[in-house]
Amino acid sequence: MKFPVTGKAQDIVLGSTATLALFLAYVSLPLAGMVAALFAPLPGVFFTLKSGKRVGMAIVAITAGVLAAVADPATVALYALQSGAISLALPFFLERQNGGARAIVSTVALAAILVAAAATIYGLSQGVDVHGFVQKGIDASISQTAVLYEKSGLKGEELQTFQQGLRQAGVLIGKVYPALIIICLGCITAVTLTFLRRLSPRLPVPPAVGMFREFKNPDQLIWAVIAAGFAMLVKYPGVTSAALNVLIVTLTLYFAQGLAVVIFYFNRLATPAFLRVLFYLFLVFQPYLAIAVTALGIFDLWGNFRSPKKPENL
Repeated sequence: MKFPVTGKAQDIVLGSTATLALFLAYVSLPLAGMVAALFAPLPGVFFTLKSGKRVGMAIVAITAGVLAAVADPATVALYALQSGAISLALPFFLERQNGGARAIVSTVALAAILVAAAATIYGLSQGVDVHGFVQKGIDASISQTAVLYEKSGLKGEELQTFQQGLRQAGVLIGKVYPALIIICLGCITAVTLTFLRRLSPRLPVPPAVGMFREFKNPDQLIWAVIAAGFAMLVKYPGVTSAALNVLIVTLTLYFAQGLAVVIFYFNRLATPAFLRVLFYLFLVFQPYLAIAVTALGIFDLWGNFRSPKKPENL
């Protein structure tokens, strides 16, 4: 197939089209859309590194413009603060920092700051309590879910138990949604970087991404876990909520480190593919395994499980 445009113009057309398709799938499809969200920034990141930041900015601007014409302002804001921000920030940090982990952290930090700034500006300009607004949205989603399950035939004691569980989940989500936003941004950025590494041979200058199995958190991060744990004992809702969010984010980082240790030994021991798939399935459906992987990541701070073992003197 021959395109009527070539060079950077072709990259802009391809990048904008792919980004639009992925993001519209994200906001339109209930379940498959979540998968599309993970890949929505990838075209912008790839073509920015391939053809320059002006091409990346053009892709983001065209995508936002088309969304503004066909969707509501909330969808445009979601794209700009999520996929758009990652599309421009990740290439910037990859070109200026050593390693993919630092680029991910910097990108997520910048995107989270933009989300917080946008929420603050919206709240002040509209006279809206942003936290209350978010909590109302969570409660509305919980209520809709309960109605759907009631219509599906769930009745009696089972329905009451399910509704009680949903209410408890709504209260918890209302406390930890800042951490959930950061984790979602981190997952999207990490997936983007993973697939960018596969596409890197097509780039003029492949970025120094590094290998995930070598990922390790800074040793000082353990103090954030300890401080957040003790802060949870303070009897002030604001302090405990902030500590809970910090604890969730830091434990997620240690989960990533534990997973890196597991993948390191998968490669070292040449573990068959079907056993790896089985492990990942258990990891998704068995919370206790996720806790064990997180603990592995924490104890890697002292065990240093991936360091080469020194031979003993005989």
